[in-house]
Amino acid sequence: MNEFIRKPRGTKDILPDEQKYWRAIEKAVEKRCLAFDFGKITTPSFESVQLFDRAIGQTTDIVQKEMFEVKRYGTSEEKREEETLVLRPEGTAGVVRVYLEKGMQVWPQPVKLYYIEPMFRYGRPQKGRYREFWQFGFEIIGDKSSQTDIATLMLIWQIFNDLGLNEKDIIIDINSIGCKICRPQINKSLSDYLIKYQKLLCPVCQERLNLNPLRILDCKEKKCQNIIAGAPQIIDYLCESCKSDFKQVLEGLDELAIPYDLNPRLVRGLDYYTKTTFEIRDLQDKTRQSSLGGGGRYDNLIETYGGPSTPAIGFAAGIERIISKIKEKKIKIPEIQKTEIFVIQLGEKAKKIALKLVYDLGNKGFASSCAMGKNSLKSQLRSADKNGAKLALIIGQREALDKSIIIKDLRDSTQESYSMNKLDEMIYKKLRQK
Repeated sequence: MNEFIRKPRGTKDILPDEQKYWRAIEKAVEKRCLAFDFGKITTPSFESVQLFDRAIGQTTDIVQKEMFEVKRYGTSEEKREEETLVLRPEGTAGVVRVYLEKGMQVWPQPVKLYYIEPMFRYGRPQKGRYREFWQFGFEIIGDKSSQTDIATLMLIWQIFNDLGLNEKDIIIDINSIGCKICRPQINKSLSDYLIKYQKLLCPVCQERLNLNPLRILDCKEKKCQNIIAGAPQIIDYLCESCKSDFKQVLEGLDELAIPYDLNPRLVRGLDYYTKTTFEIRDLQDKTRQSSLGGGGRYDNLIETYGGPSTPAIGFAAGIERIISKIKEKKIKIPEIQKTEIFVIQLGEKAKKIALKLVYDLGNKGFASSCAMGKNSLKSQLRSADKNGAKLALIIGQREALDKSIIIKDLRDSTQESYSMNKLDEMIYKKLRQK
């Protein structure tokens, strides 16, 4: 096989038998988000590199190592765009760009948006980690209340529960990383501690020590992790306002009986976060190295882009990782309902009637199908079962002549013959009964 007839490294083909998992997640997200009055948003797959430099932070792994640049294919004589474009590595920056560009500041606040889109990051492919990966996420922009933090965590918990993942499988890791007022003291306390171990830190963290010491807490290198274990806890340096807000969030989770672990080292991998930050992880993952999703407040991001000071909170989850966890836990996901009614034909005259019947049923809103290339009753019934049909409409030579039809209920294997002019009435009756 030619080398180009291969998928790129770090990508995944989603075949038909996998689609039920994707559909289940999409339905769960849509159901809960629409109930909370979220609107769906779709943004371009590529944006200006500056959008992410400012939002995510130049000291983060994403900006330094993981973004894909977009280049137009063509001759050198053609005029190139001056703006550098990159494939989006995460969803929040694009949504915030839309919020500012489309003037959503004048909409009723808060503005609530959700998305289900592919993201792109260069990294070493491994289990549950791809270079092209899908996320669902949502953003609530324009509300600073700690009740919004609680509502966000509740929505997340409900979506995961709808997918069969509950307190036996997952837990929320949560922390507060402070605001503009207390962040300088937090950074100073970390710097004062880490400077003593500067030469023992990995090269990346040695650089971070001068630029953003908080980012060191997110390092996955073992030698850095050992040093971080003795670092001052962020929550000890929170200002009174941040302490009060975080206390309310934890009390809200207690009130709702949503389980959580207070993780004083949790900072997430993006610089725009403030105050409440959290991750969803497998209960058995004691290393806390692989989350199913995460998010937090980003009250300063819109201001960073030149907009007014605007509080906001968001969350995103990796769909491939969730599917892997669903499979690992052996959670049963319903098959996709492909066909309600399957028309079976036996004989040449019946074939002509069958195709017209499938057409008419489709025009009436029924998901109907047939297998014109198969002639035996047994093979067509197998096709009906494979397609998940509820009813089989059987037309043989006799039925073609006397304008009748056999309706077989595939859910209980009962069948009866009816005049064709009673077909619509009996279909509606049988589909409504069960």
